[in-house]
Amino acid sequence: MVVKEPKIIIRNLFSKYAKIKDNVVYAEKLFIINTIINDLFKEKAPNKSDLMYYGEIIDRYLKDELDITWKDGRILISEIQQNGKSTGE
Repeated sequence: MVVKEPKIIIRNLFSKYAKIKDNVVYAEKLFIINTIINDLFKEKAPNKSDLMYYGEIIDRYLKDELDITWKDGRILISEIQQNGKSTGE
């Protein structure tokens, strides 16, 4: 399996999910995704199971199925209910 560089992953996501209006970039979710990807690649190339897990998490986050936040250096993932509310940590 070929693992792309984090910069390439973010660039591809940016082109798909960022919006530019009046020289302002709107990329609300990409900040969190960039942080996850950089953390994942911080030490070394991640293994296949980590890539699959975080790939699914990022995909569900972009589909508004999950909410992702950072607290004390940890990633917190919450399911989003159909009414739009988070289920918590």
